[in-house]
Amino acid sequence: MNSKFYAQTGERLYWELLPNGLTVYYLPKMDYNRTYGLFTTNFGSLDTTFVPKGETAFQTFPEGIAHFLEHKLFEKEEGDVMYKFGALGAQTNAFTSFSRTSYLFSTRENAYECTELLLDFVQTPYFTDENVRKEQGIIQQEIQMYQDDSDWRLFAGLLEKMYPESPLAADIAGTKETINAITADDLYANYEIFYHPQNMNLFLTGPFEIEEMADFVQKNQAAKTFAELPEIQRQEVAAAEPISQAQLELEVAMPKFALGLRGEDDLPTDPQALMTYKLANQLFLDLLFGRTSQRYEELYNAGLIDDSFGYSFDLDKRFHFAVFTGDTENPKKLSETLQEVLKSYKIDRDFSEEHLELLKREMLGDYYSSLNSLEYIAQQFSSEVYGDLNFFDLPEILKKISLTTIEKAADQLISDMKLVEFTILPK
Repeated sequence: MNSKFYAQTGERLYWELLPNGLTVYYLPKMDYNRTYGLFTTNFGSLDTTFVPKGETAFQTFPEGIAHFLEHKLFEKEEGDVMYKFGALGAQTNAFTSFSRTSYLFSTRENAYECTELLLDFVQTPYFTDENVRKEQGIIQQEIQMYQDDSDWRLFAGLLEKMYPESPLAADIAGTKETINAITADDLYANYEIFYHPQNMNLFLTGPFEIEEMADFVQKNQAAKTFAELPEIQRQEVAAAEPISQAQLELEVAMPKFALGLRGEDDLPTDPQALMTYKLANQLFLDLLFGRTSQRYEELYNAGLIDDSFGYSFDLDKRFHFAVFTGDTENPKKLSETLQEVLKSYKIDRDFSEEHLELLKREMLGDYYSSLNSLEYIAQQFSSEVYGDLNFFDLPEILKKISLTTIEKAADQLISDMKLVEFTILPK
């Protein structure tokens, strides 16, 4: 069992690699009354093309299959697992992103029973042609619900134009056509590769004794057998040239505008450099467009943006991009202003040491507040994007970021980025 004490947060994290390849993180929180568990596989909507077990060639599966599999694992021959969690006094849920799928529980009681149930239901697939057909209708309703959400359509439309002909252009849930093409055999082929313990991690936090909980998890895993996992061969995310401008008409009261910056630069491979790059570019956007900036106030007072305005910098090992979204009566003017500020950021009055120190204090404040949320901490650990570094290393990395660090990261992003505009106009 490995452990590390993080002086800045006062937390001691334990972790171990089990003989079957599963990585388990333990964060005892004896002063809490709730236990939270998150079981994650490194498998998301991007992983539609890979080499199935026993095969030698790449095979492409229908879009939305990772999300479909997430739904199906809750259903067993004896019924829905959610009812079992409910009987234990626990809440449960799951979610699928571009690169991972996570299953979780949260409970004030029966922590060991809930941990066992979480491990067992995820590690016991039960797919039949009949229950797959039943789920197709349920997921189609979910897809339609998102299609009726104009903000979701804005983000999805931008991604589609930023990464054409790639899995990033597709809805995580798939389409009605791709969902209907999924079979029970497809689900098993995906499950056998991506739900092996070697491709998964478990995070547990709450008021438990570390030795007792670790012994419990070790015995649960030792009682199961898993076939040998071949090297996972995933197809790289390779998108066609972005479509620089596109628009759509929907029933909206005001135009919705999105500007995307598709990162084309090579990401650092060193974990510390990668986390620094992510934080530096997030601070770069905060400096220029955050609510503490003079630019935000100007754009707001000029009527170019309202409270719907937002931005983000997303980074995964296989892609990275920045996105601006908001409702505006003048998409053209807003786009020109955002692009001009990005190009001339070094002389912008908001790009200053004084402003940076304010934002770093604000980011640290948000970080320490987030330590009260077991759910948030667990979700930060499930991604494993930063190798040996994790959520608790953030304060030390943040402390070292200067305006020069941000300039270097921003120059790297901007020099090779590809700009995409997507607008939803009122019908």
